[in-house]
Amino acid sequence: MSTYNDKSYNYSGYASDRPTYNSELPSFLLKFHDSIPTNKREKVLDVATGTGIFARLISGYFESTVATDISEKMLNVADQPPTGKIDYLVCGAEDMSMFSDNSFDMITVATGAHWFKPIEFLKESKRVLKPNGTLAIFGYPGFGHFPKNPKCDTVLRELGMDKLGDYWDKGRNSLERFYSNYNILTREFGFNDVYHGVYPQEALNYSGCDSVAMPGPSVINTQMTWSSLLKFLKTFSSLNNYHLEFPDEKNAALVAVEKMMLLSGDTDFDTRIEFLWEQGIILCRA
Repeated sequence: MSTYNDKSYNYSGYASDRPTYNSELPSFLLKFHDSIPTNKREKVLDVATGTGIFARLISGYFESTVATDISEKMLNVADQPPTGKIDYLVCGAEDMSMFSDNSFDMITVATGAHWFKPIEFLKESKRVLKPNGTLAIFGYPGFGHFPKNPKCDTVLRELGMDKLGDYWDKGRNSLERFYSNYNILTREFGFNDVYHGVYPQEALNYSGCDSVAMPGPSVINTQMTWSSLLKFLKTFSSLNNYHLEFPDEKNAALVAVEKMMLLSGDTDFDTRIEFLWEQGIILCRA
């Protein structure tokens, strides 16, 4: 994914302004993983770790954590967890030849699998996972629902899909469909017990067949203000690409947030907003 390797991208802003994942997400993944009595919690691999946001969250549940990314610049601003140690390595998702067969108990991909070549990634995942090891692919496209003002849903989707749509690197549509392509491909590649959950209920309108509505926001439930929403939107790689072409134009994310604030009758950027993150998750076994 080229933008996150570009010198124009704000890596420190990504590290500080991306929301973290639901603190209960590791338990959600491990409930699936531990349902096979012989599965262990020895070694986990977080692929496309970025700045290690999810790697730090999952690391406390395994004896050893490895996190990889193709962007050395991202890894340079990745922190260690409060306790323990993560081995950060430069490595692509489609070629994990640095790892032996049957090396990992679990592989996680947090809002990154849409940038991969899926077939190559799944082949490598099946190779490096132990028998019955868990593959967990999950993420959020940055869209969602404003229960108190649904018109804001449209403004946010218009920003990401219409204003910035041509400025995403290839693969973004997979995330907007909550990884429905992986729901198909994992089955075709012989992964077992495939589960595809999405949230909220309205997200089923954008996902494929065999997906189910999750009862809650298992992937991400971060509470936002207009200010924190703006900071998050400014981490969009498409926004970076757009303003490289139109540097003198007012920041498109700021324009969208100001429009949503006007629709909501808010003038204070620190006002807390009610926002339901759209999100999806794929779980399966090697």
